[in-house]
Amino acid sequence: MAGIRFTHKLYQYYQLATSFLYAALLIRWLILMPLVGSRFLPGGIHEFLIYLMLCSSLVEVIWLLRFHGLKNGLLSRTFLKDLDFIYLVRVIHFYDDYEHALILKNASYSSFIICLSLSQAYCHWCKLFKRKGVKERTLVWKVNTFITLPILYLSEFALLLLNIQIKNYHSTPTLDVINRVVLLAYFPILLTAYKKLLTK
Repeated sequence: MAGIRFTHKLYQYYQLATSFLYAALLIRWLILMPLVGSRFLPGGIHEFLIYLMLCSSLVEVIWLLRFHGLKNGLLSRTFLKDLDFIYLVRVIHFYDDYEHALILKNASYSSFIICLSLSQAYCHWCKLFKRKGVKERTLVWKVNTFITLPILYLSEFALLLLNIQIKNYHSTPTLDVINRVVLLAYFPILLTAYKKLLTK
């Protein structure tokens, strides 16, 4: 019993900490953008963004498998989201030249950060509380579902598209093929997951 209680406390701490970290990402953007503009924004925020997405996704996968098992965990929308984030980290990391990467100076990069911060802070905050039955569709839920998430998806697609169009030293022939396949499958998979979100 004590072990179960500790696990649940640890899970709640993860959700709370992750929610605050995504909020901190937004605050960081709000501070940096007026000061340095989009030209130098990646130098002050990209590393934080990348490690936050990667670490939060990996830990969330562990919790997902812990509470829902292998089959249910791998077939969930949460796992799809985490897999998408991990893939995106691989694609736009630019670990040695992110300050000069043209992709990260595009407007879609800022819109992605804003919407990612808002949606994930809200998502992890909601998971702090147990809810039974049909979830109440509050104003915040509607804004997140019908405004924040669509902009997030479009921004991510724009980043992936730019990643193919703009050559960089981190790309490989195999990764180029994977990137093109992902772009082709992006909207069909996205619309399926989004439909499940609306009907749950």
